[in-house]
This record gives sequence, C-alpha cells and structure tokens, in this order.
Amino acid sequence: MRCLTAAFLLTLFALAPHAQSPSDWPLSAVLSRAATYIGSYGDHLSGLVVEESYVQDVVMVNRFGYRMSMAKGPVHRTLKSDLLLVKTSEDTWMQFRDVFEVDGRPVRDRNDRLAKLFLEPASAKAKNNTDAQALKIARESARYNIGDVERTINLPVLALSILERQAQTGFQFTEGGIDNPPVLPRLPAFTPPAGAVVVGFTETQIRSIVVTPQGKNLKSRGRFWITLPEGHVMMSEMAVEDFTLSATIHVAYGMQPNIKVPVPVEMHEVYYNRLNNQRVEGAATYTNFRQFNVKTDEAIDAPDSDK
Repeated sequence: MRCLTAAFLLTLFALAPHAQSPSDWPLSAVLSRAATYIGSYGDHLSGLVVEESYVQDVVMVNRFGYRMSMAKGPVHRTLKSDLLLVKTSEDTWMQFRDVFEVDGRPVRDRNDRLAKLFLEPASAKAKNNTDAQALKIARESARYNIGDVERTINLPVLALSILERQAQTGFQFTEGGIDNPPVLPRLPAFTPPAGAVVVGFTETQIRSIVVTPQGKNLKSRGRFWITLPEGHVMMSEMAVEDFTLSATIHVAYGMQPNIKVPVPVEMHEVYYNRLNNQRVEGAATYTNFRQFNVKTDEAIDAPDSDK
C-alpha cells in the first residue's frame, strides 16, 4: 500500500499591505502579498468547522487510460465529515477530518466532537488525552478511504502552506504557471477568476512536503491563482509523482457569509498507482461553515515531530 503524508505544518506571519495594479506586479511582490495573506489566514479560520461531502471512486485502467476489470474491494464511497482547522500554541495550524456518515449510514452521532475536543478550555482537558483522541479520530476517518493508496494529503488547504513566507525558500516560482500542467476540472468553481495572476511552483528543498512511509521525498509542483491586491488564493493545484505513483489535488476557494477570506468550496483529486493500474478519484464539496469561538487559554501544543 502506498501512503502520502504531509511533512510540515503552516506557520503564520503577517506584513503590511501594498496597493498596485495586478498587471504591474513583479513576481516577488505577488509572492510577498500571498505570504501576507497566508499569514493572517489561520487567524480567520481557527475554530472554523465545515461539513464535507466527499465522493470517492476506484477504477482499473490500462496504460492508455481505458477501464479494465473491476478493482478488489469497494469501488464507490460517499463520506460526510466535519472538517476543523485549529491554530496551535506554536503559531501553526492543523486540519482534522471526522467522518460521521458512510454511504448514507451514520457511523456515530453528529455531535461536533472535534470542536469539543480542541476548543474546550485547556485546563479542563489533559494534553495527553487530547492528543490520543485526535489520533483516534484521524485513524477512524482515514480507514473509510477506498483504494490502495493510503493518503493523508487530501486536505483542502494543504497547498497554501507553500506560500507561507519561510516555506517559499524551498520552491522555485514562475509567472504564468508551469510547463505541461495538469488539466483543471471542468466545473464552474474551477473557472479561473478574471484578472487572477497565475503563479507556478516547483519544489527544490531536500525534505519535501510529501513523503512516503519509507521516507522517500516526492517533490511537488503546481499552480496558484491569486487575486490582487488582496493576495487571495482562489484556486490551487498540487501534484506529486514518482515511477510508481502520481497524485494531483485541485481546490477552489470562495467567499462565504461572515468569513473574511475565501474558504475551500470544492476539491478534486486523482491518484494513480502504476504498479497495479488502479486510479482513485475523489471529489469533495464544503458547506455549513460554523465558527466556534476560541479563547486565549484554549491553545493546543503542536505535535512532536517524531509522532
């Protein structure tokens, strides 16, 4: 079984704004404004819970892309989950998915247990218990994925970590995208915004964002669609590939009532295992955004790197 794992979390910073016509922005200024935007992103979304409707399909294909015999195990699944963004005490933020319905059948009571777990005052809950419960929820949620590509990178704001100011040093950025980019989903949410600046990225750092269980680094590449002068990311594309596996994740962002920054509204992903010609396709939509207030004493310690 192949596994993809995010290797770092997003650190938050903020800088002063800068006004300029989008057509006149040099790449360095676009990246600086995007970093400023990402620096405040977690402040707006920390404690935000959203409902995710997530459809997964498994197909067997030959090298020409034609469907073959059916795959072993489930080939279609619909999940409904709560997705929570939490800002930690070390000024990083993490995403958690908690599945509450599988193929129309409830697997637990809908009780906002992620919000209760992380957003209750720290004095009322031991850290070790919180970590244990978070790990339990993550394992529970991951086991409902289908296909033979075990994955934890299918989180809608993962790609935004690339634009964090310190993280940018590990990437090469280009204006107008990258050569031979993946094809965007043909859906309204993925229509490039008028006037958006397209920025391509290719990972150059030794320790990559995505790694295999054996520690192999998978360099990522992709594109961002950024509106100026705000620096809002309206679409993201992130892809990784090696001799046996490829993965591409597209995310579209949009404005929601009472939320000051664009939030994920749709995600599409494709994984292809060349060892057995299995392709896993996923599509998720995000609705029912709920904001839970987080007090200053409700911080969470970031997990140790060796966990």
